[in-house]
Amino acid sequence: MENRHWTARVDWRHIIVVVGIAAVISLYLFDAINASTKVGNLILVLPASILGLLLCLLTIASIINDARKPIAPPPEEATADAEVQPSRLDRCRPFLMLMLFAIYILLIPLAGMDGASALFLAAALYLNGERRIWFILGYALVFAAAATWLFKSILPYPLYTLFI
Repeated sequence: MENRHWTARVDWRHIIVVVGIAAVISLYLFDAINASTKVGNLILVLPASILGLLLCLLTIASIINDARKPIAPPPEEATADAEVQPSRLDRCRPFLMLMLFAIYILLIPLAGMDGASALFLAAALYLNGERRIWFILGYALVFAAAATWLFKSILPYPLYTLFI
């Protein structure tokens, strides 16, 4: 099967959004560099900007790669009635995650960066379908401790924590 017209299958709106995100990241980085080239000013902005721009490039490459794949014929058993309707939880999950993130931000002054991060990660894992309690607790505690330790080591001001 020939794949000559793959450019017609490229999701150009998705590419435009990703290019817009890359432009905003670039402008923010340019503004931060113009404000001050001191390490304290760029310690978080520069690595995050580079990572964000790399992710934008990977996303664009993925979009183009998906468009270049040959189109497979639909399976014969597929019918319009077989479409699976998302559950109410699936439809509400983005809103619930935003609420969970807002609670996380409000908990940081009370439970510290480490405690709030561990609670947020555990709740997010549970909300997204993970049910193994030992995995939820282990992942949340290890990741929260590692992230808190990393932020405490690179930030020039004290970070409120509960345990670390």
